Amino acid sequence: MRPKEISETVLASFQSCEDDRLRELIQALARHLHAFVMEARITEHEWEQAIRVLTETGQITDERRQEFVLWSDAMGVSMLVDALAHPKPAGATESTVRGPFWVPDSPRREYGESIIEQDSGTPTWFYGRVLDTAGQPIAGAELDVWQNGEDRLYAVQDPEAPEEHLRGRFLTRDDGSYGFLGVRPTPYPIPDDGPVGRMLRATGRHPWRPAHIHMIVSASGYEPLTTHVFDARSAYLDSDAVFAVKRSLLRDFVPRSPEDPDRPAAVSGEWYSVENDLVLVAAGGADRPRI
Repeated sequence: MRPKEISETVLASFQSCEDDRLRELIQALARHLHAFVMEARITEHEWEQAIRVLTETGQITDERRQEFVLWSDAMGVSMLVDALAHPKPAGATESTVRGPFWVPDSPRREYGESIIEQDSGTPTWFYGRVLDTAGQPIAGAELDVWQNGEDRLYAVQDPEAPEEHLRGRFLTRDDGSYGFLGVRPTPYPIPDDGPVGRMLRATGRHPWRPAHIHMIVSASGYEPLTTHVFDARSAYLDSDAVFAVKRSLLRDFVPRSPEDPDRPAAVSGEWYSVENDLVLVAAGGADRPRI
């Protein structure tokens, strides 16, 4: 059987699938996978190596690490899926990848509360408002936030860190405002001791991400938003290992002094502040542009 006949036979085998969307997906996957194998003329040895990489990816994945997500991120697939799923109208906050370190059920915290549970860097006051595309405040929106500290680690990566360190969930006030105390994040390498790391080294790429804090914003009647706040002065903004930087998400970390009258009560020394409004799109796509 010739290569083209093999591909045609495989595609035909899915034709009886009663789920239209599943049939579309599996046939497209088979079509492009076969085309890749034929275009690159994959050898038996290379295919065995690919199977070994997938096996190792599954073996290294656990409740603290998601190597499959890391592959998706490092190959730019996560950002591509995000771009297709979440086109934004002018003025709406752009989305980006969630990343592999999100943990469900972060602790509920009050306005102004700190997410710092051990010394982790320079305190930073994050504040702003959650708005709709008409500029009206959204009360009761939830912000699920998480970040790393000066040791470059997220709490989920550090067995010595308090479980709820540098993460929390906040609700906006009646005027749409939010505020919490975190730390200035630092650039960090994505986990590179596994299959993804080997790929990066073999292809001459670095594993570094620019400094950022993660946010998932949700409110009744609006599309959920997964986004970042990037430090505008961070290294690696032009070469993020997961291709997630968008210029509209860069923010200045403004240095503040201990004598500043706006200093949060929990801060005794130098600190930073970051203002960041978040604009949500109404559910149903009424104000969403077409791709």
